[in-house]
Amino acid sequence: MSSSDENRLGIVKHRDIYDLVQGFIGLLSPDGTVLDANKSALDLIGVQLDDVVGLKFWTTPWWRVCQKSRLALKDAIRRGASGQPSHFEARVGDKNGEIVDINFSLTPIINKAGVVVSLVPEGHDITARKQAKTALQESEARLHLAYDAAEMGTWDWDFAEDYLHWSDRQFELFGMPKKSRHLRLEDALTTVHPDDRERVKTAVAMSAENDLPFREEFRVVHNTGEVRWLVGQGNILHHSESGRPKSLIGVNYDITERKRLEIKLAQSNSELEARVADRSRALEEEMRERQKVEGALAHSQRFELIGQLAGGVAHDFNNFLAVIGGNLELAAMRTADKRIVELINEAMEAVEAGASLNRRLLSFAREHVLEPVALAVNDRITKTRPLLERTLGANIELVTELEPDLWQTTADSGEFDSAILNLALNARDAMASGGKLRISTRNLTLSDQDAKFIPDAHTHEYIEISVSDTGVGMSADVKEKAITPYFTTKEEGKGSGLGLSSVYGFAAQSSGFVRIDSSQGIGTTVAIWLPRASSPATASKVETSVNNLPLGQRELILLVEDDDRLRRITHKRLVELGYEVIEASTAAQAIGHLEGNAPVTLVFSDIKMPGGMSGYDLARWVFENRAGTGVLLTSGYNDFAKEGLQDVELLAKPYTLPKLADALRDAVAQVNAP
Repeated sequence: MSSSDENRLGIVKHRDIYDLVQGFIGLLSPDGTVLDANKSALDLIGVQLDDVVGLKFWTTPWWRVCQKSRLALKDAIRRGASGQPSHFEARVGDKNGEIVDINFSLTPIINKAGVVVSLVPEGHDITARKQAKTALQESEARLHLAYDAAEMGTWDWDFAEDYLHWSDRQFELFGMPKKSRHLRLEDALTTVHPDDRERVKTAVAMSAENDLPFREEFRVVHNTGEVRWLVGQGNILHHSESGRPKSLIGVNYDITERKRLEIKLAQSNSELEARVADRSRALEEEMRERQKVEGALAHSQRFELIGQLAGGVAHDFNNFLAVIGGNLELAAMRTADKRIVELINEAMEAVEAGASLNRRLLSFAREHVLEPVALAVNDRITKTRPLLERTLGANIELVTELEPDLWQTTADSGEFDSAILNLALNARDAMASGGKLRISTRNLTLSDQDAKFIPDAHTHEYIEISVSDTGVGMSADVKEKAITPYFTTKEEGKGSGLGLSSVYGFAAQSSGFVRIDSSQGIGTTVAIWLPRASSPATASKVETSVNNLPLGQRELILLVEDDDRLRRITHKRLVELGYEVIEASTAAQAIGHLEGNAPVTLVFSDIKMPGGMSGYDLARWVFENRAGTGVLLTSGYNDFAKEGLQDVELLAKPYTLPKLADALRDAVAQVNAP
């Protein structure tokens, strides 16, 4: 029996173990003749072992697609015959003619006499990892372009190292020479106006200590003596295992022109009020000037292009993140190599960080979507009380009167906390010499007669949260303007004028409203009315784990997505979850499938699409023309807040495979429900 026959006999004995390996492994003679290959390698090109045994390795279907890789292989075999191992990245072909990137190595087997008796080729598929890396680089480049176009500076404060990382634009905004991208907080505050410096420092510290969003308007003094107004906004990005914040990330941008317009408007109002008694004939001209200034201010307050820019970037960026995350999840499920899994997990963390940055960009553009939950208001106030006491100071007494059996409401918990804090800060500023702040709650049931006299009331059962102070109060005209955005009676630099308007917006978005009662010299009471929740709070829904996904039963899903890359990866994910899939790139194509009586159980569609029809338009067509077919909509932008349809499931991009599995399960279950 020849030595090659003996080698093959030994391999056959270990065939079962050999074929369990998910990587590509084989055996060559020293001259490069194929002796054996495992099942993964053979399945890649769709051949049997006998089809390749006896062939020179570089002539097999694996290596026919890339001349460069084939030459590298020949060189590796030549060096392997002399006992030298090789390791390089190569490109091979699969049975469908697709290119596959692999991490390839060739190891010589040397007997006791020092003679090379065989060569062991080994490959691992790294296609998904390389595609994910490329897509992530493209996404980061787009985000940087967005920041540059908006003339925003970015910063990242690492609490553990206690240093700030600044972009080049940050140094320009603060009027500082660029010495290093890393600097201490005290260094960063050197050009902040002395009157604003302590306030900014305190606000940053409060955000870091209490895990709160940061937002401040302040002045900086450039080395030329010019004073500029900036806005700083940030949020906690990472947390330690104990839940403590690890870093604060955010942006700055210039609002000097807007501030100048605000000052000009205030001066115009003051002059108008002083002259109104004896200048009635000049009043019309003054009013025209005031309207011009107000129009310019309203235009300036549109955030200097940020809203439009964020909307355009958000949809594309979330699509990119969905492609990256989807490929990474599927890649992780297809490898047992712990080193590769660790690399994939690091990339997934970057995807999650990108999604978090995108949410902050949308929030910065005031396109934030509330996340309402069944809320126990008394518990929220009790938990917030320590923060309120520190904020109010020692000269203000805080009293809470909470109705024991208070109903629950449905609202965004973070926005509720922010509303209470805003009202407490306004009350504190109204009680400069001290006083009493009372927060009370109660249940309210309106009669039909009562409801008629409250235009904002849309139901009969509410909970009322009242914040009362014993401060200076408001005059009738100030009270009338109190909820107008950017209106403030505070001196320059002491208030943004967004406190009450943001509370009003939160209440309105929560299907409630705000009532204000104030008298000069007596104090102010601001009451938030929120509708009673229809059902008690339930435990938060836990996302399904990757190892326990709810799978489909081969139901047919019509996937509608105009982004080719996202459509491809979503198709793969749906198949992985046990569904049959047909595709369309526009709503019109999808309707063509449905009119052809395709047995579709569920239409899974993006909301923003070309062709004049949105996902909502497609959903309406399905409901009107395809009874028994469900709809699940998804989007990477704030489309959910713009329009809505009853009984349509919604899934925000980017989503994980478990979230997709849960959403599909719920949508299919709704279709099958009696």
